[in-house]
Amino acid sequence: AQSAIELLRQLDRAVGEERHPLVTERPVKKELYVVVTSNRGLCGAFNAQIVKRLRQVLKEDEGRERAFITIGKKGENAVRRMGGEIVASFPDVLTSPTAEGMRGVAHVIMDEFTSFQVDRVVVIYTDFISMLSQEVKVRALLPVALKDTKKAMHEITSLTSDGDEMRQNNSRGTAETSEYTIEPSPQSVLEQMIPRLIEMELYHAILESNASQESARMMAMRNATDAAKDMVSDLTLAYNQLRQGKITQEIAELSAGMAAVQK
Repeated sequence: AQSAIELLRQLDRAVGEERHPLVTERPVKKELYVVVTSNRGLCGAFNAQIVKRLRQVLKEDEGRERAFITIGKKGENAVRRMGGEIVASFPDVLTSPTAEGMRGVAHVIMDEFTSFQVDRVVVIYTDFISMLSQEVKVRALLPVALKDTKKAMHEITSLTSDGDEMRQNNSRGTAETSEYTIEPSPQSVLEQMIPRLIEMELYHAILESNASQESARMMAMRNATDAAKDMVSDLTLAYNQLRQGKITQEIAELSAGMAAVQK
């Protein structure tokens, strides 16, 4: 990861951002939102929080045209209810996500951007923090800001030993920064690296979303199980009380009948 960041820095210095279409900023007239949700329910407020955040973002950016790419059936259904324009839907990539499987999604996104159909691409997903905590994140995907790549790589590698090593290396300053000989040219290398970078960010978003989804589902099922146990306990107590009351009433009636006969 450290080497990748240093290489991108070298490319950033060697090639101006305006030279590559995927890093070229332009006035934003239409935005593309990549919405990552789940295919199934029974996961608490997981999907509802994403849709809520999406509505907030759309309200903040009123006046611009919008299009959507949905990853997950719940997000697709929500966007359709809002009357949004869905460019593509990829529910199957959630089943068994792979880095290679992101290429189809990334290709559609890059094609929409390079063909000037959209001017900005944003991905909305749930970031896994812990089993009890998940956070909906909104991240700009295109145009790629190479100067922000370091921050993105830190987030992606924050939970790995490679990430720890990367932070240690960065803390030493820039004295040990290596110079790369880039062949055949910075432009051609950048041409290959930027699509891989987009695929990596999408893959990271899918993995974080899947982990958050399963955690939310586990907590929802645990809460449902606890609530069911409490309900069974309450119903059992109510049943025993009614049964005891019925038995007491029958004994009282028998006693009263016997007393009447003896008289």
